[in-house]
Amino acid sequence: MDQETWKFVMDYLSAKENAGGNVQKIEQEEKKIQEWLSKDPGHQKELDRALWLWKHTAALPENDEWKESFNVIQASILQEAPQKVINFKLWLSVAAIFTAAALFTLVYKVHQPVLQQTSIAWVTKSASSGKIINVMLPDSTQIWLNSGSSISYPKNLRHADLRTVMLKGEAFFKVKRDPQHPFVVHSLNIRTRVLGTSFNIRAWQGHQAEVTVLTGKVAVSRDSAGTQSIAIHLLPNQKAVSNSAKLQLENVEDARTAMGWTEGKMVFDQLPVKEVFETLERRYTVKIIADQSFKGCKLTAKFNNISLNEVLQTLQMTLDIHYTINKQTIYIKGGKCN
Repeated sequence: MDQETWKFVMDYLSAKENAGGNVQKIEQEEKKIQEWLSKDPGHQKELDRALWLWKHTAALPENDEWKESFNVIQASILQEAPQKVINFKLWLSVAAIFTAAALFTLVYKVHQPVLQQTSIAWVTKSASSGKIINVMLPDSTQIWLNSGSSISYPKNLRHADLRTVMLKGEAFFKVKRDPQHPFVVHSLNIRTRVLGTSFNIRAWQGHQAEVTVLTGKVAVSRDSAGTQSIAIHLLPNQKAVSNSAKLQLENVEDARTAMGWTEGKMVFDQLPVKEVFETLERRYTVKIIADQSFKGCKLTAKFNNISLNEVLQTLQMTLDIHYTINKQTIYIKGGKCN
């Protein structure tokens, strides 16, 4: 909110507080503010913010950061209206509010998240091992959750200025287009922002995150200690890979392979064998114990919705392993990289 608008709103609030029972004066100010609100839907939010600051700055901050601004405002008041009697207590509040506006990030952004955390209820949906579930968000966005993944979103998502969700694991998104309310996904240390598109996010704890775009345009940035990096923009058949140092843009031959898991497929493209085993554990609800780490060993393979035994037989031939199954635990011995 610019300073001219602040002054207009403050005049309205101070007149209401000091009208002294003058109904006509109050009605005049009410009419002015209603005309102002009718000009732009965004003015209501600005008025709400001003009311919030008016309420929460009745007591001045304990530190001295506001004093310089207050002295400037006080001098300006005395120059503009030397004939008027200044209500010092009132203008002290006004000064604090103007200072709060100038130091908006120190007042509004500090207090507001606390209010949101205590007033907004969040919903979490999870896909257990061996299951893939479909979640329809309140804004009609569709999400497919891979086994062992979860998505959290606020109950008021459909009415939020910024549609924010939090992902753990892997999910495919078909976001309902709404240019006025961007859709943001937080997963591991990356932030994905879209207006309406389809994309896959793979963000398993302990591994590099990937965002692959099927349709539309996606902005991806890294979040390190609350600081956002410069975003990279992805188009269809492109993906962002987050390693320990930076985000890297890569072209992919067919982005649809990234969401093949939604149809029961498993596509491994030079994926470390350790991650292949983790994928099998989530998919088939098993535990895999190997007598070696397979460090540096990667696998390229495609499985079209087949049984665990068929997958293991393929791995046996590809990696030269020997395996035994005891209930839900698979023991792997030997093996080598080709």
